[in-house]
Amino acid sequence: MREFRNVDEWHCGVSQSQMVANTRLVLFAISLFANRVGQGIAVSVGVLAERTGLSKPSVIKHLKLAEEAGWIGAQRYDGTGARLKRNEYSLKFPEMDLEG
Repeated sequence: MREFRNVDEWHCGVSQSQMVANTRLVLFAISLFANRVGQGIAVSVGVLAERTGLSKPSVIKHLKLAEEAGWIGAQRYDGTGARLKRNEYSLKFPEMDLEG
């Protein structure tokens, strides 16, 4: 995994990736909430669904795909009861060939 430098470089990498369009859309939406080092992004699935026009189950699916591909990290916090569960995301940069 390459070192994360800045959100602009990350955007370029995401746009050149082979991920399906809706996964890239969710990633661009999550980046709207990122600080310049891409850490500590606390945004709900509901907000991401509103920003992308996708359903909550679809957003969850694409977040999992992005995490599996190495584009985001997720720290899960489980409180008592379903309403207190939340995730905190960070932007990652997987090793990949961006040429060709």
